[in-house]
Amino acid sequence: MSSFFSFENRWIVDGTLQMRTALSIGSRVSLMPAGSDLPVMKTPEGVPLIPGSSIKGVVRSHLEQLLRALDSLDRRLHGVRLWACDPLDEQQRCVSAKRKDELHQAAQEVAREQSVEVDKVFAQKLWEESCTACRLFGSPWMASRVSFQDALLQNQEDLPHWTEVRDGVGIDRDLGSAKAGIKYDFETVPAGSQFRIRVVVENASEEEVGLLLFALESLRRGELPVGGKTTRGVGWGELVELRVRRFDKARLVDLLAGRDPYEEIPAGQALQRLSAAIG
Repeated sequence: MSSFFSFENRWIVDGTLQMRTALSIGSRVSLMPAGSDLPVMKTPEGVPLIPGSSIKGVVRSHLEQLLRALDSLDRRLHGVRLWACDPLDEQQRCVSAKRKDELHQAAQEVAREQSVEVDKVFAQKLWEESCTACRLFGSPWMASRVSFQDALLQNQEDLPHWTEVRDGVGIDRDLGSAKAGIKYDFETVPAGSQFRIRVVVENASEEEVGLLLFALESLRRGELPVGGKTTRGVGWGELVELRVRRFDKARLVDLLAGRDPYEEIPAGQALQRLSAAIG
């Protein structure tokens, strides 16, 4: 079990999302008199951004697909099952609300009998019953060890404009044609825009980071869209300049002294370790 009570290590995964098509990351309806029906998410300064929650959602969902495929093939990581529950379905969740209460009660009994901290016993029991995806990305009962920062537009000076507006229409599902009276527009960031991606992972093994990179590999290849309206052609890009760094608790003094504690880890190395450990 990865410790939640002390620092073991930290990984930083950096990359640049280079958009080959326009990108639609919708915010709420614009408050401007002539604003778009679906404006792009922006900072208070008006710079387009991709919320970290959007990136995390795409990556987690894709990793869950990959884990279910590996589970169907009975592939394991160091003998441990690789699998993903359905976190949005209470009946299909790896640890339901009812089961969480049962585990907490069992942890209290163990804590009384063995004179240990109930939180540590409870965390251990949650960990044992949680799926691979929830162990890494978190669940309603367990904190995530993966954090995705908001990705800001990087090449502002290289773009003729930061956003552009496209027209859309509602479709009549019976006729398959445009439905009268339902026209809207939506804002996009143009093709060629670049967003800096940063993922911070704490207290993870190299194989667990390999699982994250396994999901990011599809983004690197340009096979995983981001944002909305992806079936209409927007949201497709490639993750380039991928860089992985790490430091562990042995280098904490370097961090306190203001020295760079990180060491570079080839991204391929973590993927190779993962591949070798899956049997």
